[in-house]
Amino acid sequence: MAGQDSQAFDHSVDVLVVGTGNGGLTSAVCNYEMGSRDVLVIEKANKVGGTSATSGGGIWIPCSHYAKDCGAEDSLAEAREYLRQTLEGEDVPPELVDAYLENGPKMLRFLHDRTQVRYESLDHYPDYYTNVEGAKEGHRSLEPAPFNCSELGDDYKRMTYSHHMMRIGGLIHFTQVEAQILMLQLPGWLGITAKMIAQYVIDIPWKFRTLVSRRLCCGSAGVARLFRSVKDRDIPIWFDTPMESLIEEGGRVVGVVAR
Repeated sequence: MAGQDSQAFDHSVDVLVVGTGNGGLTSAVCNYEMGSRDVLVIEKANKVGGTSATSGGGIWIPCSHYAKDCGAEDSLAEAREYLRQTLEGEDVPPELVDAYLENGPKMLRFLHDRTQVRYESLDHYPDYYTNVEGAKEGHRSLEPAPFNCSELGDDYKRMTYSHHMMRIGGLIHFTQVEAQILMLQLPGWLGITAKMIAQYVIDIPWKFRTLVSRRLCCGSAGVARLFRSVKDRDIPIWFDTPMESLIEEGGRVVGVVAR
């Protein structure tokens, strides 16, 4: 499906992306933004998102502009030291650690400036190993900003929703911050619960489409924002099209077999 000799394939494109999770949709959008207009995405399911959508959607990227906007104090040197002490042996080459730390914030800035992708910095989400040098008590982990599913038009039907444990009654989505407040019954939890339920109840027009709330959070919000960005660029997605194998020539992958 992708190669120099288009006659050898049923369909030929410049860039073929397999899967509609965060990685796949980000790849499709970024390739388009960097000049590859002939992009195609194939997806084995009939919905977008996969496990990216059912997950919490959190990412760990130190020194992001989201954290800086919240006044967080951090440095790449501290993040590097944290990883040096928590990664075992030589499992991850130092140059890959440096590439991740240096380019992660740039990636977020790129997506923020050019797409619908938005994240929120988590100030009370600490690094897992808080006792090692370089650890921070917050602002390295981020979660997708909530997204209004109606912006997808009829393609809202293509969304994979967050795990049912991340929805009140399986219908009302909530963020990781809201989840912490609700589960620990922190001050204000009753008010937050009442507000979310009230917003859901009065949204009568949306219930003619689906009983699941239009406000997406966590993993499904992250995927929905990327899906909207793909739609904005008219990048096609072929659903129900699983990849079966790669086609190689001279040690290079030049296409795939899909059905």
